[in-house]
Amino acid sequence: MARSDQLSIVQMLSRIPLFRQASEAELDALSRSVRRVYVSRKRLIYRQGDPCDGFNILVYGKVKMSLVSWKGVDKPIQFIGPGECFGDITMFNGQPYFLNVQALEDSLYLYVPREAIVTLIEHDSRFALRMLGSLAVRVRSLVGDIEAFSLQPPAARLVSYLMQLLPANCLRTARVELTMSKNMVAAHLNLRPETLSRYFKELTDAGLVTIEGRSVLVHDVDRLGMFLREQVSLEEPRRIAEVGS
Repeated sequence: MARSDQLSIVQMLSRIPLFRQASEAELDALSRSVRRVYVSRKRLIYRQGDPCDGFNILVYGKVKMSLVSWKGVDKPIQFIGPGECFGDITMFNGQPYFLNVQALEDSLYLYVPREAIVTLIEHDSRFALRMLGSLAVRVRSLVGDIEAFSLQPPAARLVSYLMQLLPANCLRTARVELTMSKNMVAAHLNLRPETLSRYFKELTDAGLVTIEGRSVLVHDVDRLGMFLREQVSLEEPRRIAEVGS
C-alpha cells in the first residue's frame, strides 16, 4: 500500500467514533490491514451465507441490510449510513452473514479484517470496551427499528420514521429528504406501497406534512409527535385485549 493511501485510511479511521480514542500508532498499524472498497449503486456486497471474516465501516453512500423470504420477497432490516458499521455483530462468532448487504448508492467502505481488530483488543482493553459499547448500540438500534416499524400501528410507523429523519434541534418546521424510493420505505416499515400512500395522504390532509416528491415538509414537529403518541395510545387497549384473550 502506498504511503499516501495509508495516510488517507488513517484519516478516515480517525473520524469514526469507534476509533477516535485510538492512538496514532494504533491507527497506523491498523491501516496496514484495512482495505478500501468502492461499490456501485445496487451492487450486492454480501449474500446471506457468505463468510464474515471482518467488518466494514461505511465512509460514504448508503447500504441496505435485508432478509429474503422463502417467497423471494426482500425485507429491509436496517440501513447503514456514513460512519456506521456492518458485519461487526456477526464477525466475532465465526458465523456467516445472516443478511444480504446491498449498496443503495455509489459507496466507499473500509474492510477491517478480524485479525487486525483482535490484535488491537489485545493491546488496548479500552478499545475492547468501546467495541462492546458499539455492538450494544447497534443491537439496541436494530431492536428499536423492529419495535418501531413492525409492532406499532401502521400510521405510527410512518411518523416514527419521519421523526428519525428530522435534523437535531430542529425548530417548529423542518424538511426531510427520503433517501430511498417510497416502495423501499414501505418495505422497511412493513407496509404495502398503497398503504404508505394512504397514510401520507392522511398526514397531508391533517395539515401535518406536505409531500413534494421525496421531500417531506413537516409543518409542526410538536403536532407530529402528538399524532404519534395518539396513534400508539389508541393501539394499546387492543394489544392488552389480545394478550388477555
